Amino acid sequence: MRFEILATRIREGCFAAALWLLLPLALIGLTTPAQAVTNADSSTFGRAVDDVYPTAPGDVKISAVTDTAVTLSWTPSTYPRDIPYYNVEVISRHVGTTTYQSASTTFTTPHLLDKATDYEFAVSAVGVDWRISPRVIVKARTNGAATPPPANPVKLGVFHAKSGYIRDYQVKDVVTSGTAAKITHLTYAYGKVTGGKCAVGDTYTALEKTFQAERSVDGRADTWDQPLSGQINQLRKLKLQYPSLKIIWSFGGPENSGGFRQAMQDPAAFATSCAQLVNDPRWAGVFDGIDLDWDLPWKCEYTNTCDNGGPSTVKTMTQAFRTAFGNQIVTTTFNADHGVISYDYPGAAPYVDWFNVESYDYLRPTDPGTQNLVPPAHVYSYEHDSPWTVHHTFGQLRARGIHPNKLVLGIPSHALGWEGVVSSGSSWRASRPAWGNYGMGLEDYRNIKTRCPGPRVLGGSAYSTCGSLWWGYDTPDTVVGKMAYAKQYSLGGAFLSNLRGDTDEGELIDAIDRGLR
Repeated sequence: MRFEILATRIREGCFAAALWLLLPLALIGLTTPAQAVTNADSSTFGRAVDDVYPTAPGDVKISAVTDTAVTLSWTPSTYPRDIPYYNVEVISRHVGTTTYQSASTTFTTPHLLDKATDYEFAVSAVGVDWRISPRVIVKARTNGAATPPPANPVKLGVFHAKSGYIRDYQVKDVVTSGTAAKITHLTYAYGKVTGGKCAVGDTYTALEKTFQAERSVDGRADTWDQPLSGQINQLRKLKLQYPSLKIIWSFGGPENSGGFRQAMQDPAAFATSCAQLVNDPRWAGVFDGIDLDWDLPWKCEYTNTCDNGGPSTVKTMTQAFRTAFGNQIVTTTFNADHGVISYDYPGAAPYVDWFNVESYDYLRPTDPGTQNLVPPAHVYSYEHDSPWTVHHTFGQLRARGIHPNKLVLGIPSHALGWEGVVSSGSSWRASRPAWGNYGMGLEDYRNIKTRCPGPRVLGGSAYSTCGSLWWGYDTPDTVVGKMAYAKQYSLGGAFLSNLRGDTDEGELIDAIDRGLR
């Protein structure tokens, strides 16, 4: 599905390129924000039989400016036929262009704009027969002061329970790598959502597994008769050593999101069950809150039962969980697919401490069609503005009214790979996903840095090639660059997707820590 969207975008881009050749713009710069620049161009989509098109809207001006909104007005265009609406393009450097339709000759931006930011607005009339008038450009700068970065940004690492099986990565490694001293929060992933309730994901690993002294956080071996063992007991030991570290239990994820839709038939009961589990007396004090990782459409690798439940569901869910958890931490994790971010996360924002935005894996080797188009700048990029980049994702979320301090930028600890790669200009074409230790086209950063060394930076992210293999990933240097981006746009912080994928020295977490200071 996402490849079809990509192909459509490419076709649209080609059409747009041809269109701009037919529509040269003569823009006149202004000295004040509210002055209008009239587009003198009179060319059209192609000469019609009668060579008549709507006239340009007249007297386009900025009639009101606030911190987060701009109002425009203009006089009607003329045309022998009807003009059902006007196109209004809202153009900003960091969000790109968003086009709205206005049936009247006044328009107020429907989504919140950033404070103290320059915008352009292009107004054109659309005839009933789709003939479009010349555009008229006006400029405005929103009021207020730019939002400052948070004083104490989130520095979060995700500890996956299955890491103990996959690479013998245990809670103690969070300490020995130096990670525990550099993060502010740790997420324990994942618990299940089943039968309308929260449940322990893997009971043996979480509660029963015993650890020898050398693999235990405090160097003491578990005993057979102690009341609690497993990873949760190791997390308790971690909390004793690092009392300021906040630990959050995450539920859902790619394997365990199938029960969310059923659970949301009774949000209050669902939230209450989760609060009881997170704060169970057996591990009282270990967890400081909950993360809801509901894998919405297009990201459910392991089950077909991940369902969106409707665009407003996330707001309803977070309302219930805020009530059940009180002052404890409530966060939501979601992937940055441009279809998913259109859900009602702005409505959920008042009820969460922050959102973990999985701003990576926009194009994956296993997605249908991506073997034919592998644009490296789109894999983990933040410097370009297209629907498949960090830059676009956070611009759209902020434009929809989410305070930037509540948006936490995701950093992948894995690499994505393609095989049979042939370079073609700025793009690569591939025959299939590359083999990786953790799935087709998927490899940990710790392995790829030696398996396919020599990273080069493009679009703010790294890639390397080995024969016919192409791998895209983040390195400590690119992570530091992304942290500068997070500070520039006042984001709430950053998280690393899986601590297991980092090196023994915790290179990626160290880069997050250094970059956010």
